[in-house]
Amino acid sequence: MNQLVFFDRRFVRGFTLIELIVVTIIVAILAALLFSVISRMPARAQRVQCMANLRNLYIAAESYIQQNGNWPQIGASDSDSDEQEYATAWITTLKPFGPTEKTWICPTVQALMQNPDYMKPENVRIDYVATSFDDKPTTPHQWPTQPWFIEVGNVHGTGNLIIFTDGSISDLNTVLRKQGNQ
Repeated sequence: MNQLVFFDRRFVRGFTLIELIVVTIIVAILAALLFSVISRMPARAQRVQCMANLRNLYIAAESYIQQNGNWPQIGASDSDSDEQEYATAWITTLKPFGPTEKTWICPTVQALMQNPDYMKPENVRIDYVATSFDDKPTTPHQWPTQPWFIEVGNVHGTGNLIIFTDGSISDLNTVLRKQGNQ
């Protein structure tokens, strides 16, 4: 009833050594590509967070202008000793409109500085510098390519991030490239 079946080895096919090596090489190449993409993701996430910070500062400044009829009148910092006062003045002025201390901190700069506690008075800083405008209500909107806030350093590799009068965000390298083509 039960028959014993024998297979002829000529008709049963396995994998050759060359096929296994080729598959291993393909898998290694795909793993290397995947690793390179994954390794860049944290930097991209920090750049996106930085752009979100700029957008929040823009919305807060726009709200301030609508409520007070002018751009916040905070003088530019002249020396290192004034940087904390300058930072505190901006943080305090725009805080009622939403931005917290964390909004003023670029996550990439924070990581490069080994994550100091920016809530401590001695560590108060802002990583985005505001353009100074006069107290006329229309001045901040007068020039479409005028930056409102500029990132302090080129930490994302594409130039300082900038948010403009219309709320658009770009990096310095892109802005310079566009100006060179005009």
